[in-house]
Amino acid sequence: MTRWIFFTSLSLVLSCSYAPAWPDPLCVLDPAQMPESWRPSAEVQKSLNPAPWSQSEAKDADHAIESGLNEMISYFKQKPSAVPSLWDDSIEALIQVTHSGANKPEFDAKVRYAARDNLTALITPYLTRDAESAKCDEFERLLPLAIFAHRLYPAKDTRTGAVTKRSNAAYRDCGSLEAATGYDLQEVLAEKQAHPKDLLELHIWCLWFIEAELYPDIELPVETRDYGPALWTYFQTYRLTGASEFEDGARDEEFIEIADLAPHIAHIPTGTHRFPLYMEDSPGLYRFHRENFYPVLQLGELDLFASFVDTLRQYGCTAENDVQVRDGARYLLKAFHDSNDRWMNYRRDGETDADLNDYNLIHYPWTGVLGLRVRQVEQPKPGTYGGIVRRWLQQPR
Repeated sequence: MTRWIFFTSLSLVLSCSYAPAWPDPLCVLDPAQMPESWRPSAEVQKSLNPAPWSQSEAKDADHAIESGLNEMISYFKQKPSAVPSLWDDSIEALIQVTHSGANKPEFDAKVRYAARDNLTALITPYLTRDAESAKCDEFERLLPLAIFAHRLYPAKDTRTGAVTKRSNAAYRDCGSLEAATGYDLQEVLAEKQAHPKDLLELHIWCLWFIEAELYPDIELPVETRDYGPALWTYFQTYRLTGASEFEDGARDEEFIEIADLAPHIAHIPTGTHRFPLYMEDSPGLYRFHRENFYPVLQLGELDLFASFVDTLRQYGCTAENDVQVRDGARYLLKAFHDSNDRWMNYRRDGETDADLNDYNLIHYPWTGVLGLRVRQVEQPKPGTYGGIVRRWLQQPR
C-alpha cells in the first residue's frame, strides 16, 4: 500500500505544477466570463444561439431521449443477433440511460426490463453447461455478465449464481491477472504516454474490478483492488494533448484518439456517470474537456461530441447554467432532427450505411441520449461503486 501513497502524493505534486494561477470556474453561463481558451472561434460563434435554454427545448430533449431509447430497444428486438454482437454493450447502451437519471419510474422500469432481456439472452446458453468446464478465454465475456446479473436480477436468482460460478472458474483457469486481462498493468503504466487504445482497454477492466468488489461471491485476486487506484494515479500525470497543439487541429487522428479517451477517464471515479465528478478529482481532465469542447463540436462526430457534453453534465453543469452544455444540447438536438428524428439515421461526412456495423448504429442513440439527459447524481455511500472510489481517493463528500 505504501507505493500507492507515494504515487498519489507524486500525482498531487505534479497536478499542482500544471495548475493555473487561478482556479477554473465550474459552470459558466456568460461566454465573456469563460477563459479565452474555452471560447469558440469566430466561425463557430456565428452558428450558436445566445438565447437562454427554453422549456420547449427541454421538452424536445425529453422527446429525443425517449426516441433514442426506443430505437435501441427496437433494434435489439428486430435483430437479436446484435445482442451477442455487442455483448455487454447491449446492456450498457440501455442501462446507462438510468445512471444519475432524473427519469420517471416507468421510464427506468422499461429500460431495466429491456436490459434484463439482453442479459438473459447472453446468459442462457451457459446455464446448461458445467461451470467448472469454463476456460480462460471466456473470462472477459463472463465477468461483465456476472456483474450485471447481480445488478439486474432479483436477489438469489439462480442465474446469477450460475454465471458467477462459471466466471470464477474461467479466472481460475487463467491462473493470473495478466493472463485473464491480456495486459501487464505495471508494464503499460511504466510508459509515460501509453497508447490511448491500450488505456481504453485498461479502463474497462478497471470499471469491472471496482464493481466486482461489491459482490463477494465474484472471486478475484486481491490485486484487482489496486487496479483502480493505480490507473487513476497514472491518469493524473498523463498528458492529454489539446487540438490547438496539432497542425490539423481537432482533425488530427492522434487528437481524436486522445479526445475519445478523455471522457472514458471520467468513467472511473463516476462508475460511468452514476456518481459525482469534481474538478479537483483531475483539474487537467476538466480543463481538457473545456478547452477542446468547441473544436470537437466543429469536428462533426456526434458520438464523440456527445461524450464531451455528457462529461460536463456530471460536474453539475446544465443547459440552464452553462453555455457549453447549452450549445452542446442544441447541437445534439439539431443532429437528431436533421436525421428525421431518428438517431440511427445520422451519418458523418462521407459515411455510408455500408460503413456501419451493429455497434456503430447503436452508438449514435446511446451517446446522443447520454449527452441530453438531466442528472440526479447518486451519492457515493459505503457499499456502492462511488463509495469504493471515494474511499481510495480520500475525498469524502
